[in-house]
Amino acid sequence: MKTKQRSRRVVFAGILAGLMLAGGCVSVDLGKLMSKELQEIVVDEGGGGRDKVLLVDVSGIIMEGGGGLFADATCSPEYIKSVLSRAEADDRVKAVVLRIDSPGGTVGASELIAREVAQFRKRTGLPVYAQINGLGCSGGYYVAAACEKIHIQPSAITGSIGVIAVFPKYRKLADKVGFEEVVIKSGALKDIGNGMREMTDEERAVLQGLIDSNYDGFLAWILKNRPQVGDREALKKAADGRIYTAAQALELKLVDQTCFLDETLLAARTAANAEEAKVVTYGYSESPDANIYSSAAAESPVKLGMNLPGLSGPHSGFYYLWMPGH
Repeated sequence: MKTKQRSRRVVFAGILAGLMLAGGCVSVDLGKLMSKELQEIVVDEGGGGRDKVLLVDVSGIIMEGGGGLFADATCSPEYIKSVLSRAEADDRVKAVVLRIDSPGGTVGASELIAREVAQFRKRTGLPVYAQINGLGCSGGYYVAAACEKIHIQPSAITGSIGVIAVFPKYRKLADKVGFEEVVIKSGALKDIGNGMREMTDEERAVLQGLIDSNYDGFLAWILKNRPQVGDREALKKAADGRIYTAAQALELKLVDQTCFLDETLLAARTAANAEEAKVVTYGYSESPDANIYSSAAAESPVKLGMNLPGLSGPHSGFYYLWMPGH
């Protein structure tokens, strides 16, 4: 039965590759179509002990459902929940380190992942540390705030605390290509954000209210999990959307320590009284050269990269996301 299922996946992979390649410039990771179950990968043998520290990737754009066909590498609530559930079922996992390299993502996905991390900590009592490498902005920082400690690489960037909504306008483009749209709606605000017309003052006020509400939720989350940042007014001064260097973030108490990933892994081992623990990650394929800097854990079974102009950016919606140029 397993052989037949594998054969079907091979055939499906070949058909899918042919269809996608015929339609444009596409890269299809066929290897991971063959393996849809998470595998444990040892990336550091440590002292040879039986205990484990789990390294979890929170990288790329944070989106529901893996981000869809037109997104780059993403981190989804589905993936994080799968990883944490597996870790919770393994009594040899003594600590967790989230390796964060993300500009953020959608409000909903960031909130769900952070909630999963917080609930995992509450249920298990295990040390959970965040290590920000590269970027830990907006939704990436929202997730980090769910951890017991936030460490950051000296050259990394964090902050961008806030909410942004993007509603592309394409009326002029539609006029040039001769595209028309008929909208029949039940109320004046039913097509709020429609890019085929100008936004009204009333619509702008409604959207601003939603942004303000999500922003208040962001601040409340940080204050709940990191009271050391001060009161709400103090936090608001830092949470104006700007980004911070590691040194600036440390001064503002947005992070606890500047250090490198190997140092954070050592700190997690120490906190768990598991100094000899190996470091493992969960991924869909294993490389013989896997190490603590490998990114296999964040890759999904099906990875489609589509280089189509105009389709690679975010869709309309609300984001905890650092978006230079917007």
